[in-house]
Amino acid sequence: MDVSVVEVAAGVWQARAAHVCWVLIVDGDGVTLVDTGYPGDKDRVIASLGKIGRAPADVDAVVLTHAHPDHIGSAEYFRSQVGKPVWVHEQETPNATGQSVEQVSIATLLTMAWRPSVLVWFVQAGIGLKAGQVQRLGAVQTYDVSALDVPGHPVPVPTPGHTSGHAALHLPDQGVVVAGDALMTDHALAASPGPQLLPDFFNTDTAQARASLQRLRPLSADVVIPGHGPAFYGTPDQAVELALQHR
Repeated sequence: MDVSVVEVAAGVWQARAAHVCWVLIVDGDGVTLVDTGYPGDKDRVIASLGKIGRAPADVDAVVLTHAHPDHIGSAEYFRSQVGKPVWVHEQETPNATGQSVEQVSIATLLTMAWRPSVLVWFVQAGIGLKAGQVQRLGAVQTYDVSALDVPGHPVPVPTPGHTSGHAALHLPDQGVVVAGDALMTDHALAASPGPQLLPDFFNTDTAQARASLQRLRPLSADVVIPGHGPAFYGTPDQAVELALQHR
């Protein structure tokens, strides 16, 4: 897979590469880029903008759901080379800037490398997509729970557990929840597709991640966009229920 771009709601585009997704929110002439894939996805991020008739210079802001390597990959490029602000939840700042990084260790992954699916994913993500070469951010803008003054005006919904400062984003006018890694619908390491949490070893605190899903249930939306896998067409409540039941 190179990159596919699908308009899942008016002005909201999900871009999917082989192992991760990001979101393009178009509001008039403005564009908000939510997450930026792996470091090795930079050309795909730029291509995804091209597929909706835009370029990196047209991006008004980058908003991160969290700062794992597969979501922060091109954020520093947009900040330092394109001159765009990068927004993270205030609790995610240490992770985003490298002061206190939260992510699964290579040692942990190596203990599972006997599983073919893990080994293939590890090679593709770690080497092909340059996960180990991620650039942390030199500076960030921080958000809390107030609607952001960026195109689309996403409303942050703190959902800690995957990381300490993970946040989903609600687009009430578009009827969309950008879930980040609060849940996924598919992954190279998933035994089956459908709404579910990421494997425990990816989470800082899986119990907290499960509890945080309750914050998504009441949100008004009919599309949930995960950080991995295709969009879920249904309410956040339905997606959360399926995720919590998944085994």
